[in-house]
Amino acid sequence: MQTLKEQAIAQLVKARLSTDQDTCGQTIDVTVADGDLFLIGWCDSEDQKISAVRIAKGACGVRSVIDNIRVRRIPQSI
Repeated sequence: MQTLKEQAIAQLVKARLSTDQDTCGQTIDVTVADGDLFLIGWCDSEDQKISAVRIAKGACGVRSVIDNIRVRRIPQSI
């Protein structure tokens, strides 16, 4: 169970992800446990993934970021 501080950190990062030009609209879940922030989900590009990790690392109280974001592979037309 998350502490109130961990919940606040997770909510802050979620809010920043949802308002950031690169990461808004992406499917990224955020959880925090013992100072470790977990990013889990999908994005459309490597740049979006990098932005999400940067945002998470910038949050006060985050000791480390565990990046479990996958980049969607868009099929190339033939």
